[in-house]
Amino acid sequence: MSWLQHGVIRHELTARDGTSVVFREPKPSDAKLLMDFINAFVAEPMSGLLINKRVHLKAEKVWLRGWLADIRNRKGVMLLVEADGRIIGNCTVSRLVWKISHMADAGIALSKNIRGRGIGEALLRETIELARKRMRGLEMIQLKAFDYNERALDLYRKLGFVVVGRIPRANKEGTDYYDDVLMVKNLKEFEKTGNGFRDQPM
Repeated sequence: MSWLQHGVIRHELTARDGTSVVFREPKPSDAKLLMDFINAFVAEPMSGLLINKRVHLKAEKVWLRGWLADIRNRKGVMLLVEADGRIIGNCTVSRLVWKISHMADAGIALSKNIRGRGIGEALLRETIELARKRMRGLEMIQLKAFDYNERALDLYRKLGFVVVGRIPRANKEGTDYYDDVLMVKNLKEFEKTGNGFRDQPM
């Protein structure tokens, strides 16, 4: 992982199939690229993401400004995947507040044509490590996944997330309902005190 001036991350990654991409942090001029990236998921069935309506540039600019402020204030981290001038991946860790400020939410999205190449695993690993370095006192990361998204669930388990519960029928695609699977990853070595989590039945 390389660092540019002011601590902004940008470095190249070669996937296991030889695909070359850049991992980097966002900048204000990324709003249009991010809008195009997220809107591509609207038409994808079973995408694993919540979005089902296109976002407009004005709203995306507001969303990005909020994220850039959180990054500056060490309340969140974000890494993008860029290739050929397009955003094709995104991963975030966002700190929660008040009595749950020792926790953060994580989310990841990859364009369909780059899944299964190891890019998502590398992206999630690096985003979590960046959160550990920048977000002092962070102890736990949580995320949710659709129960049909076996590839994502396998990846999260590989990176140390465990299932702690589910919300039945939390998501609706067309006329079909799917559960949310709730997973957490401990960043502290709770196993030494006997307080570690165990994967719960799916």
